[in-house]
Amino acid sequence: MNPPREPGVGFDASATRTFFRTRRASAILVAIVSVMTTLQVLATPITAMLAGPIDWPFSVSIPVLCVILTVACVAQASALLLSDRWPRTAVVATVAVYLILLATFDVPNWLIGMYLVVALAQFLLASRVPATSAIVCFLGVVMLGMGGLFVWAVVYAGDAGAAVTFMANEFFRFTAPALGATALGIWWGAQVRKVTLAREQAELARQEHDARVNDARERERARIAQELHDVAGQHLAGLVTLADAAISLAPARPDEAIRLVGEVRNEGRFAAASLAGALSDLHAEAAAPAETTRDLRRAGELVEFWSQRGMPVSFELSGAVSDLPAVVSTTAYRVLQEALTNAAKHAPGAPVSVTVTVAEAEDELIVRVVNGAPNSESMPVPGLDLGWGLRGMRERVELLRGTLFAGPTPTGGWDVRITIPIDPIA
Repeated sequence: MNPPREPGVGFDASATRTFFRTRRASAILVAIVSVMTTLQVLATPITAMLAGPIDWPFSVSIPVLCVILTVACVAQASALLLSDRWPRTAVVATVAVYLILLATFDVPNWLIGMYLVVALAQFLLASRVPATSAIVCFLGVVMLGMGGLFVWAVVYAGDAGAAVTFMANEFFRFTAPALGATALGIWWGAQVRKVTLAREQAELARQEHDARVNDARERERARIAQELHDVAGQHLAGLVTLADAAISLAPARPDEAIRLVGEVRNEGRFAAASLAGALSDLHAEAAAPAETTRDLRRAGELVEFWSQRGMPVSFELSGAVSDLPAVVSTTAYRVLQEALTNAAKHAPGAPVSVTVTVAEAEDELIVRVVNGAPNSESMPVPGLDLGWGLRGMRERVELLRGTLFAGPTPTGGWDVRITIPIDPIA
């Protein structure tokens, strides 16, 4: 595809080449023009032949002259094929064939049909070049054709006055078709270029649409991947925590251990359902999500989830989270979810403190998750870290012009703290 052009900038001649796409089209055009011109040029000699014996003024016989005129008409029509690459040469060639026949046989009235071929060549030129150039070429064609006709008339008649009178009569016959063809060619070229430009713009719009769709698809895949990471990380960590607790209780309290194994089974079912919900987005792009996006309004449910699995977690909420912008609330929820999951993975059994503060005076949201040192009787859960947690949290927060701190505490625990402007677009 050619590079797009701004409307009215430059001139693309290739946009108007619509007549000679194939050899067959070229042959048909040449044949039609040749037959049309030949019939007009041979009308007089053929009529003379049918009328009977006449005083033939030429040195060649009528049949030979007819053959010569036919070949000349075909040559003039064939010159139109040059219009694709050399439109000016095509115009000059059509005029030259006319002038050569005029000078050779002194039959101006026979050759009037050739004016239309010259006009057709001028139309093809005007449709391929800028309007100014087309007008200049038209004036040049008129000067060349009428100048040659005037010179012939002076030589033939020997009288300049008679030559001027004759040329004046032929002037409008020659000029009118060429002028009309030039105007029509300029209009045609402008229309074709408009259509071509519209097609280019439509193609660019289609490409831009495809690019946006692909970009949206990639973003959606990344979102689903992060969703799977969050869901899998949270529930797998919960499963392992319950399993560890069951193993530790089995020798002394087998009944309690069996109960915890039942919790593991229930948790596994819940995890499978959550993963299925996340994966369903991959199968139905146009379908609505199975549930609304989770945000800080459901932070209590998240804390309760881990409390039921043995995590000693405290929760303190200050401010109205329901008034937060959706993107801020959902991002903070994901960070809270990841921080609690990491605490369960890396410090099972350690106490966890969750604080969510909506500081209206500073127009910012502060979420802090602090866990104590790992319990000496519980080992960190290995094999659950995909490397996306901290990096994903930081990327989400920084997109909202927020800050994230994550680091160890003096007592051997871990502190995660985020601060997000409530109006990140301002």
